Amino acid sequence: MWNRSIPSDFLYRDVVNEILIEENYGSDKLYIYEDTDNRDSYKGKNRLLAGYISANIPLDKLNIYTGVRYENNQMTLTNYIAIKEYTTRDQKYKDSYLYPSVNMSYNFTENQLIRLGYGASVNRPEFREVAPAVYYDFDLFSAVKGNQDLKTARIQNIDLRYEWYPTPGETVSIALFYKNFRNPIEWTYLDAGGSYTYTFENAQSTDNFGVELDIKKNLAFIGLKDLTWSFNGALIQSKVKFSEESLEKGSPMQGQSPYLINIGLFYRNDRGD
Repeated sequence: MWNRSIPSDFLYRDVVNEILIEENYGSDKLYIYEDTDNRDSYKGKNRLLAGYISANIPLDKLNIYTGVRYENNQMTLTNYIAIKEYTTRDQKYKDSYLYPSVNMSYNFTENQLIRLGYGASVNRPEFREVAPAVYYDFDLFSAVKGNQDLKTARIQNIDLRYEWYPTPGETVSIALFYKNFRNPIEWTYLDAGGSYTYTFENAQSTDNFGVELDIKKNLAFIGLKDLTWSFNGALIQSKVKFSEESLEKGSPMQGQSPYLINIGLFYRNDRGD
């Protein structure tokens, strides 16, 4: 909090070098206090009922594994609707859906195969994303609130993969993947007249695609048979399509890195087993 003795452009100065400095703190200058009311708290509960049925269909060198999962989910958010009164309101989010999947693999040699997979999945809003309670984010230097109108995001996944197993315990695979999101949940902001309040919204759709390389190699060829080296890397691209009313425009998915790299070294001594 601050009083009128602080310059009018105070809020727009460099936060680290010009605002959060010792001479700006004091009982008659800049100080921090907690300003909260009943609407800043909420309760939630979630119930999920699910079942899955699957079948494996071997056809010589072709193997088909398919199934479908049913999910019935109900999330209930309870929040206060007044500053000092203890009147609450329940907001229910009901969701029932079938999620089919199929995985087909064709072994054209004993240690090489091609795999094609499809699966439907879901991304449901979290309580924090739908709760109307407001909190201050000290990284964004802005308020954040939820959006009670969020919808569940539906995801379609397709994966085409080549796999090679040169020796037991060693693998080499390369994959192409594609994901389509309907109603993906994304960050957005509201213009509060000189400041911003961050919140969440459903974009229209997102296309996410890329390539992935996975290698697991034993180091016996350099005399280190107890060590295994692994590598996993992926290149990823995505673009979000927003509605015309949104303040956001085409951009990568929230939190989506353009690449991922994982490297590991594992030790195993069979004599110690």
